[in-house]
Amino acid sequence: MANNKHLLFPFRINSNGQTAQVPSLESHIRDELIQLILTNPGERVFLPEFGGGVRRLIFENASETTAGVTKARVTQAISRWLGHRVTLEDLQVTVENSTLNVQIQYRIAGTKDSRIMKFQRNSEV
Repeated sequence: MANNKHLLFPFRINSNGQTAQVPSLESHIRDELIQLILTNPGERVFLPEFGGGVRRLIFENASETTAGVTKARVTQAISRWLGHRVTLEDLQVTVENSTLNVQIQYRIAGTKDSRIMKFQRNSEV
């Protein structure tokens, strides 16, 4: 991987007084995906359309409809905001009882390294 330097999110200062950086491009892209998926559209003032809106699912019932909407939102968000950085290889959204499972398989653009990220939300109180 190229020797790119990216700031750590959330932003912080490390022990030597410099801005903290992620250890690798892979970590940076993973962090970007997490930020995208968990940011609700409208949450960022200067980018109101940014976000996958998965956090809003806390207010939805775990159903096949919710799974379908989730899959569409996540696919669209990744394509629009990170399509130049990652290739979405597979996206599975499943419902088991009251639990919604999201599994994203992606590859960093220009590499053969496939990675998997999982999110889970239980609608039981």
